[in-house]
This record gives sequence, C-alpha cells and structure tokens, in this order.
Amino acid sequence: MITEAKNIFDTEAPLIRELIEAQGWQKKNDTDKLGAILDYVKNDILFGMNNKGCLPASEVLRAGQGQALTKSILLKTLIDACGLLCRFHAYRVKKELYEGLPGKFRYRLLPDTLISAWIEVFHNDRWIVADGVLLDEAYLKGLSSLIDNSDGEFIGLGAGIYPGNNQVHSWDGKHHSYSQRAAITRDLGIIDDLDWFFSEFRSDFRDLGKIGSRHANRRIAAIRQSK
Repeated sequence: MITEAKNIFDTEAPLIRELIEAQGWQKKNDTDKLGAILDYVKNDILFGMNNKGCLPASEVLRAGQGQALTKSILLKTLIDACGLLCRFHAYRVKKELYEGLPGKFRYRLLPDTLISAWIEVFHNDRWIVADGVLLDEAYLKGLSSLIDNSDGEFIGLGAGIYPGNNQVHSWDGKHHSYSQRAAITRDLGIIDDLDWFFSEFRSDFRDLGKIGSRHANRRIAAIRQSK
C-alpha cells in the first residue's frame, strides 16, 4: 500500500496535468478556478466505492468515481496542482454511514467506525468545508425522498446529513457544504503530517476497502437512476 503523501497526492501525474490543461482551469481567476474544480470533483467524479479504501489521485480520476477519502485525495491534488490553498481534515464516522450499500454479511463484518476525510478550501480570507463534493447531484436527487422523510438526521447509503439543511450540500462560495457531518464520531483534526497519516491508518484504509465495490456500486447506480 502506498503511504508516501507525494505519491498519493500525485500532482505531477500525466493524467492530472492533462485534465487541468483540458479543463483550462489555469486560465481562470482563483474564484472561478476553485468553483470549477469543486464542481468537477462533485459531479464528474461520481460517488461510488473504489476497489481499495485508499488510492492515489490519478487512479481515482481514472476510475471516475470515489468515496469520501478518495474524492478528498483527488480534490486536494487538483487544488494543489492549480496553486490554490486547501487542507486535509480527517475524522472517524459511524459505519452506519454506508449501511445499505454493501451486502448484509459484509456490513456486519465492518468495524463500528471507519476513517474518512474532507477538504477545506481557503476562499475570501476564510477556510470553508467542501465536503459537499462527496455526493453528486444525480445521486442526491435519487436520495431526496428518503432524506425528506427522515426525522432530524439521515445516515446511510453514503450520506450523513441533516435534512433541514439541504441547502448546504453544494458549494456556493460562502457556506460550508456537508455530506457526512451527521455520521462523525471522532474528529482527528487538520492533518499537517500527511506521511504520518497515510502510514498510521493503513489498517483503517483496508477496513474501508472491505465495503466492497461491486454490490455497493450497483446499489448506488440504482438510486441514482431513480431520481
């Protein structure tokens, strides 16, 4: 398993550089550049399980989908590569965040909590949580009836949100955006030493990979198509 941060946030990988060039992000001002990157990671990289719990950014990009940790890795890599400021915030979530995605047997074998993360971006002189990129708009629409009928909070199927705050699941440049907040059990804070983090939590990444991708992604696709 790769544990060196420079190989995980692989800003110089050809696939990353080609994407940035093709999208023309470097020709935009910082505000438009940031908005375009966030929208790309949210909606062009669909919510879905990867075949491993932790992957380099270029592999997430190649897969075209990701869960919270892998989408956060890709988002930070793209922001770093475009010369903008961001930081990596880790925490633990209830395994209930993923309930309904793996089969029942796999779900029972998961530990009670799983590692996760979001990216915070520096915009207009303040740090803003950009966790809203986790769930693409089509998937959120597929979940909307379940979310609307929940009471107080909705946790499951990859979402951990408070239904009364639906307006903060998407980036608007002014407010924090969330997809997992209701499922957080322990805040690990801003990770300054990323080499330490990816070495220390290797077993947690393996646990995250135990969710499995085949069954979970079929379930995700069915929900997305029901919108």
